Amino acid sequence: MLRGTILSCFILLLTGCGHERTEPASACYDIDYVSPVNYDITLAGNFGEPRPWHFHGGIDIKTDNVEGKQIFSIADGYVSRLTVNMYGFGNAIYVTHPDGNTSVYCHLQRFADKYEALFHRVGNDTLLMVFPVNQLPVKAGELIAVSGNTGHSTGPHLHLEIHDTKTWVMRDPLEKLGYLIVDTVAPQAHSFMAVPMEGQGLFNDSGEKQTFGFGQPDTKKQRTTWTLTREFTAWGRVGFALWADDYAQGVHNHYGIRYSQLLVDGHEVFRADVDSIPISCQTEVNFWGDYDHWRKTKNWYMKSYREADMRLPILFTGFDRGIITFNEERPYHITYILRDYQNNQARYNFVVRGVKNKKININKNKYLWNDYLYWQQCLWPLHTLRPVQISS
Repeated sequence: MLRGTILSCFILLLTGCGHERTEPASACYDIDYVSPVNYDITLAGNFGEPRPWHFHGGIDIKTDNVEGKQIFSIADGYVSRLTVNMYGFGNAIYVTHPDGNTSVYCHLQRFADKYEALFHRVGNDTLLMVFPVNQLPVKAGELIAVSGNTGHSTGPHLHLEIHDTKTWVMRDPLEKLGYLIVDTVAPQAHSFMAVPMEGQGLFNDSGEKQTFGFGQPDTKKQRTTWTLTREFTAWGRVGFALWADDYAQGVHNHYGIRYSQLLVDGHEVFRADVDSIPISCQTEVNFWGDYDHWRKTKNWYMKSYREADMRLPILFTGFDRGIITFNEERPYHITYILRDYQNNQARYNFVVRGVKNKKININKNKYLWNDYLYWQQCLWPLHTLRPVQISS
């Protein structure tokens, strides 16, 4: 039985959304990345923001709410595709780079003249043109398009994506362009959610999920630490979720959280690094986040644990999947650490006291062993078992 389970685990590890390669593609050589615009970049949205049924696949660069801004290739390469569509990306240009990445520029008003000349537009067309290597070479900083508001766009802006050319895994463009963005504001958490596992845990003597606000003032600082004075109680297995946003100075926009960690007594139990998301994992945003709660409140509580059948390779836990077992009558010190790409950081601390409750029969080893044997557990990508790294 166990041998069959291990074999099934091995097979499942080689399938599913988590198997798509998320490590950087092998590069022929390093290349320099430059700005796609000729003014200071301000973001309207960042990579990986949770949306219903999908993650935001790129960054949204503001264009002063007007069309007609010049758009430049962010690196050397060649134009590999042009698309025209009333929906989705609208007018979009794809530039394939020699380091294994492809950049995609979306919602454009039009392409640069030499690319526009390739089309014969007759109205609201849906057009696609694909080009072989080096037919249309382009240099970093070369004009390729003019910004617009085409496709599924709620206002003029440039939506920019970067993909692994071979696997089409979505990558955070800030990995290449983050040096161009000034941001000295840390993320900020609004509240946390306690989620007792059904029949296995209680939080504040309740088996229902509950939310608790942090009550932090709107500080907008580069580094901040906030500690809740209220003490909570728990017994058995409890998961946590967090509603938080990232910010930047000088704008009213809020963004998704790039890095998050959950620590118990100083030891990491959960970590998320929102970069390199396989396309086939898009819908799992609804399972990482509390989708039902979002439908009611429009606030995303992102779980700090992994559901048994989740395969997202951006989440890292041990075999307990990030679920905390409160099985000792003592204080448990809980800490959330949030960081953005520029390493602005916020820490949130609170205490949960283990208080024994006869309604819950704890057998931690049994829970862990059962979870280990679940086939869903085996769907984790291999690199979720990397050694943990605690932020200072």
